[in-house]
Amino acid sequence: MVLVDTNVIIRILVGDNIKMMEEALDFVEANKVLARNEVIAEVVYVLQGVYKLDKTRIHQLFIDLLEDGIIHTENKSVVTLALDTFATKNLDFVDCLLYAHNQLNATKVFTFDKTLNKLIRTNL
Repeated sequence: MVLVDTNVIIRILVGDNIKMMEEALDFVEANKVLARNEVIAEVVYVLQGVYKLDKTRIHQLFIDLLEDGIIHTENKSVVTLALDTFATKNLDFVDCLLYAHNQLNATKVFTFDKTLNKLIRTNL
């Protein structure tokens, strides 16, 4: 398994540099690649902040990558729930990852974020 960084995933998703996009796609097709959660979070922030994509579009782009097996994650169910939550709630992606770990792994979360606290309590 090979770790990929934010730039590789951005090139695949955005396609703003055709040469790099093709090189990235060739690489991920020839290798089993893993995107760590921190890389996924950074990609989300770049897509929102730099490329001005909305949450629904970001959600769909990542779900397509995961469903097509283009990238692998440390825990697909956690990332998928985090993406689903991100698309529908007023939380940043890292909080959505915390929420997903709480829900799927019974991991306790301590936070001062009122929205995250409310969501966790609602879904106990």
